Amino acid sequence: MESYEVQWISKASAAQRAGRAGRTGPGHCYRLYSSAVFSNIFPDFSCAEISKVPVEGVVLLMKSMNIDKVANFPFPTPPEATALVEAECCLKALDSNGGLTTLGKAMAHYPMSPCY
Repeated sequence: MESYEVQWISKASAAQRAGRAGRTGPGHCYRLYSSAVFSNIFPDFSCAEISKVPVEGVVLLMKSMNIDKVANFPFPTPPEATALVEAECCLKALDSNGGLTTLGKAMAHYPMSPCY
């Protein structure tokens, strides 16, 4: 089951959010943290989203687009190779050759994690 946790944003995200205030009309950015927290706790940049989420859905989507060698795909920020291999092994929507089963083709059309 997926869950969300409260965490600090990165310095880059904070700067981007401040830039949005007043972009299309008058606006202000109120920061609810101290400059010490910003300097000492906030990371410079956020981790790529693909490194924080389960990759089973990504693998299923790629397989549905006829991308057979998921581990060799040139991701801008690649997920862990072991996570991709595990996802391919655990997905019950793939046949013995790594292709999509009938169930896998149906699952690829739904916008939810194949784990459910």
